Amino acid sequence: MTVTPSATAPVENLLDDRLIERCEEIPEDPVAADYVVFDVLHFSNTVIELLANGAEYVHITDERGQELAYRESNPRAVIGGESTADLEPVEGYDFFNSPSYVQQVDVAGRPVSMTSSNGGRAVARLRAVANEGTAVYVGSTMNARALAAHLRTRDRPTRLVSAGSRGAIAIEDHIGATLVSRYLDGFAPSKTEQALFRHDVEWAKGPDYLERDGLRCRDVREFAMNFDSRQIVPKLVGDSLVDLARADPTVRSGKASD
Repeated sequence: MTVTPSATAPVENLLDDRLIERCEEIPEDPVAADYVVFDVLHFSNTVIELLANGAEYVHITDERGQELAYRESNPRAVIGGESTADLEPVEGYDFFNSPSYVQQVDVAGRPVSMTSSNGGRAVARLRAVANEGTAVYVGSTMNARALAAHLRTRDRPTRLVSAGSRGAIAIEDHIGATLVSRYLDGFAPSKTEQALFRHDVEWAKGPDYLERDGLRCRDVREFAMNFDSRQIVPKLVGDSLVDLARADPTVRSGKASD
C-alpha cells in the first residue's frame, strides 16, 4: 500500500543547506535571507536574558572596549565586558557574558551595550556586510521554537550561523541551529533526541568546565539545557538587538516548555 504524505508532513531536512558552520564562513556578499547567529555558550543566552529582563535593546559593538564610549554617550546604559578569574566583571563594566550573572543586574527599561569574541563578532560581521535583503537574528536552544515560528511566517530563505569558538566548530551552536532547522521543516525533535542534544550541550566544554564554578554550571544546566524556555526573538535593528516579540505580540507562538 502506498502512503501519501499529508499536506503538513515535512518533505525534507534542509539543515545542510542552511548551515554556516563558523562565523569565519559568513560570505562577503550574503544572499538575501534571514541570518540567525548561534553562540549558545554564552552570548546568545545572555542577550535573551537581558531582553527577557526588560532591557530596552542590546547594542552590539564592533570591538570589545567600545562599550565604555557607548556609555559616555548614553549615561543610562548598562555595559558588558570581560570577566575576571573569579567571574566578576572587569573594572568599569556591569556584567559579562553569562545568563546567570545578568539576573542580578538592573536592566529594565535601560539600553545595554556588549559584544563577544564569537557571537557578537558574528552579529557585527553580518551587520557590516548586510544588504537590503539581509535580516539578522540571534538564536539559541532557549528560543528555538519561538524563533522558528516567526521565521516560518517570513516566507524567505534562512541561514543558520554557528558562531563557533575561535575558529573551531562548536557543537552546542550546531545543536541550537539544528533545533531551529528542525522546527522550520516540521521535524519536531523527539524526547529521546532532545535528551541526547541536552547531554551534548552539557558536556560541550568538557567536565572541568562545569566543575570549575557554580555560575558556569548554572549557565549550562539552567539556561542552555532549558530548551524552548523563552519566547524572546532578538532581531538586529540598526546597531542593536531588540525583542521582536515585545514589539509585536503576534510574534509569540506556542507554549514555552521546560
